[in-house]
Amino acid sequence: MAFNFKLLFRLAYKALFASRGTHARLTLKRLCILLITTVFYVVLEIANWIGFFLDRILFPGYRRQEIRQPVFIIGVPRSGTTFLHRVLAQDEAQFTSMKFWEILLAPSVTQKKIFKTIGEFDRLCGSPLYRLVCIAEKYMFKSFSDLHQHSLFEAEEDGHLLLHIFSSAIIFSVLPFEEELLPYFLFDMELDAVSRSRIMSFYKRCVQNHLYVFGKNKQFLSKNPVFSTMVQSLDETFPDAKFICTVRTPFETVPSTISMAARYFNTFLNPLEPYPFLDGLLKVLSCYYNYPLAKLDALPPHRQQIITYSALVERLAQTVSDLYARLGIPMNPAYSQILQKEQEKAQRYKSKHSYSLDKFVLTREQIVKKYEDIFNRFEFEKVINPPSQS
Repeated sequence: MAFNFKLLFRLAYKALFASRGTHARLTLKRLCILLITTVFYVVLEIANWIGFFLDRILFPGYRRQEIRQPVFIIGVPRSGTTFLHRVLAQDEAQFTSMKFWEILLAPSVTQKKIFKTIGEFDRLCGSPLYRLVCIAEKYMFKSFSDLHQHSLFEAEEDGHLLLHIFSSAIIFSVLPFEEELLPYFLFDMELDAVSRSRIMSFYKRCVQNHLYVFGKNKQFLSKNPVFSTMVQSLDETFPDAKFICTVRTPFETVPSTISMAARYFNTFLNPLEPYPFLDGLLKVLSCYYNYPLAKLDALPPHRQQIITYSALVERLAQTVSDLYARLGIPMNPAYSQILQKEQEKAQRYKSKHSYSLDKFVLTREQIVKKYEDIFNRFEFEKVINPPSQS
């Protein structure tokens, strides 16, 4: 059984009986959030696992679905992974990615077929359901719109699939118990081989399900910062996989990630301090910087590329063209035109996510010291004007 019941029961016990004096303390707000998320999760997973069961009866062909040369975008949060993912996902002749509705609501083939049929019928009727969902999601995701543009209909992080087996680092936002969940952030380094195999087998099945319905002859395109510490496991599961790692100066990624994490913690918890779990977050960010770079350096050139954030923003079209050439991916003329338009948009883009390093108990000197190897390797400026946006 892929589902991690042991972790579920341990975290449930700690959330209810061992949270006093912690960031997860039981306040009225906290109890309401736990109740709502529990009901939603139980109903969702019952539907998902019924779908997985029906797949074996109705669509057994998913097991034979090939996964050829999948592409994984990794890197520290706030380093341009989402931007690159959504740019590459527009090459629909070459790639296919999971959209958020599929990741969250339809991981099985059966569910995908059902939702696909509903979508086709809705379009025939003038898309009233689609418009209603778009209105609803603007309200649902409004408080996080300056951090990350969420939409059920956009390509999104498919690492959220691991929520369906209760084996995802993302659980930490709601159940923040470091001793239990830190190994899922440091996947290859701290999870045991049996757990890694169980998780990767489930993830592979979900990728097969997606390709079976949406792109049998396409390359699967994935973006997940949390996969930065899963390069070895991904390489073992998908031996012909290609990896793209985005890198940005720690002066921008570190405070921006701290700010983003604090927003999520303050939404789902009643933390005892403004920026909780700072030491653990800095440890994870160090691994997200260093581990994938070490692993990618050991791969042949045609299977990996490292891209800086400045190259993405300043020279998008050329950077993506060079990426395609290095990884052996053909580029069609229609996509070349899309790249030019995306480059113009990138150069005009202004982030709405504001932060200041002065807010954090962390100096610029400490950042340079902690990430000195990154500053040196990519020749990032060590003394620059403090960033104000990400």
